[in-house]
Amino acid sequence: MKPLRVGLTFNLKRVDPTRDDVEAEYDSPKTIAALCDAIASFGHSVVRLEATPDLARRLPRAGVDVVFNLAEGAGGRSREALVPALCELLRVPYTGSDPAALCVTLDKAMGKRILRDAGVPTPDFFLMETGREPLPRGWRFPAIVKPNIEGTSKGITTKSVVDDEAALRRRCREMIRRYRQPAIVEAYVAGREFTVGVLGWPRPRALAPMEVVFLQPQARTVYEFSLKQNWDGKLEYVCPARIAPAASRLMCRLALDAFTVFGCRDVARVDFRTDRRGRPFVIEVNPLPGMTPAFSDLVMIAEAAGIGYRDLIGRVLECALRRRRLGLV
Repeated sequence: MKPLRVGLTFNLKRVDPTRDDVEAEYDSPKTIAALCDAIASFGHSVVRLEATPDLARRLPRAGVDVVFNLAEGAGGRSREALVPALCELLRVPYTGSDPAALCVTLDKAMGKRILRDAGVPTPDFFLMETGREPLPRGWRFPAIVKPNIEGTSKGITTKSVVDDEAALRRRCREMIRRYRQPAIVEAYVAGREFTVGVLGWPRPRALAPMEVVFLQPQARTVYEFSLKQNWDGKLEYVCPARIAPAASRLMCRLALDAFTVFGCRDVARVDFRTDRRGRPFVIEVNPLPGMTPAFSDLVMIAEAAGIGYRDLIGRVLECALRRRRLGLV
């Protein structure tokens, strides 16, 4: 492969997420360094491009052949789409999903409407913009309340699961006030937690499911924000998951269905909950999954499938390079 000039677009985490979750989705300096090393190991030169407002000025001058995109953006329901949209404007090939897929997957309610219309099982839901809207007729509890356009379990704690209308409205108002966005209310699925990695373009492959096992189980387990920051002794990540082959195949098929219906590319992670009968429901699709070595869910899933960190980064990059050779962005 001819050495190329690869732009790495990212948002750098400077605020400790255990104190403030404002930058929880951003990447640490160690993650950025690891990505640079992995890309450079293929003989490419790497240009670091933090996704600040002046990226629109810096990217055209950087002279890159392709962009490896990790940027989460800052503010608004279209924030994850900003860097890919800029790349398309400049005709620079980039890794990962396009702006449309990133927008509809970030907006949980919009994404769930698309999943539902496509026949992909996802929990019932509705939106609260003020906390005063009437509940849907026949709505049943328990429910779980989340900010509608956040990731990394931001805003999610054990208090997010509510059992009555008063608690639901109280929690919705808290989320709306804190995150300045609507709250999504989902039917709480009281089962096991799984996630499936999807990799490749134009023929994506679903990797074997990983189970997030709660070591201190409660009546209602929640994969909450604090657990993602400090999981030692509280969670176990089991990959491949200890489930029947038929259940694994079903989850992989549903993950590919969700990936395809959104038009995702190259890489994504699809999160599931199973109910008490073992039926899987897609909770959400993340087309910008974390890439932290030995830590991020997708990285652990890939390693269990025999795909090391360098190989994982190389495979994602190769998808964009394949489009570049075809004259596609």
